[in-house]
Amino acid sequence: MELPEDGSTENDFIDDWVQIGLPAKAKVKAEFGHLPLDEQKRECEKEVVNLSLTNLQTYPYVRERMARKALALRGGYYDFVEGCFKVWEVKTIITTPIRS
Repeated sequence: MELPEDGSTENDFIDDWVQIGLPAKAKVKAEFGHLPLDEQKRECEKEVVNLSLTNLQTYPYVRERMARKALALRGGYYDFVEGCFKVWEVKTIITTPIRS
């Protein structure tokens, strides 16, 4: 949450890697910007899990295996404060036609 959005970095290799999470930071700022920074950071940690699951689906071989039900994507988050482990699972569904 404290990484500058302008691309300036102090620790090149770490900051470059962490910049992948900037969309999660933007979402948290928009939805949870009213919360204290520590709570925003926790929300960002969880949102990065969702972002990672979304990013994994951009790989053709991941999408293909998911379509064949040969691969399931799950993301995990251990909350040290609450002492619980949260798991997300990517589910895809096909809806009925929106228009006939």
